[in-house]
Amino acid sequence: MKRIVLVLSAVCLTASLANANLLINGNFNDPATGDPPTSWSPWSWGSGWANHENNGGVTYDGSFYLVTGGLDYDTGGGGFYQIVPATAGIDYTLTVLSGADAWWLPYGEMRMFFLDAGDVELGNAVAGTVDPAVYGQNYDIAHPWSSYSLTATAPSGTTQIKVEFAEPHGTGSVWFENADLTAVPEPSTVGLVAGGLALLLGSKLRRRVSRS
Repeated sequence: MKRIVLVLSAVCLTASLANANLLINGNFNDPATGDPPTSWSPWSWGSGWANHENNGGVTYDGSFYLVTGGLDYDTGGGGFYQIVPATAGIDYTLTVLSGADAWWLPYGEMRMFFLDAGDVELGNAVAGTVDPAVYGQNYDIAHPWSSYSLTATAPSGTTQIKVEFAEPHGTGSVWFENADLTAVPEPSTVGLVAGGLALLLGSKLRRRVSRS
């Protein structure tokens, strides 16, 4: 009975890990000030910026969010990133809420860079969030908060993922909120746990039959 309980616990643990957010401070609410969010590193170039704000006219849920952007196209940009442990062969899904102010043609990006133990990039996955191609090539139109998702498999040799949110080219501010990174366990791992459970249940059933 104890073995079955242990295997069931392992199954539950595997399921919970698949749904756990691997990012630290993914809601960007720490600290509750304009200082850079805990565990996130800002960067900017040229006329760009990477801010941590809580503007009553913008905030999604009354809390802090990221603001990245630049003054004009290809004159500046900015973003935030965080590096977390990862495992090769596992599918990772990154989700985030994103929107933009009513400026020129803002364009946001969500990125996953797969790194080895020496911080060498082995591969990457990039997807747009706020995108003028979706809302039309019209100036000064606000882009409402919407959910965006990106999924990719970590290549061989991966030990880390660098998650990044950015407005790389300028043309206004893009907002990011409530980021989430989850991992789907390898099929072999799930199969091993399920197989172990089946063997234990079968063994217990055979013992019961032999005693009757």
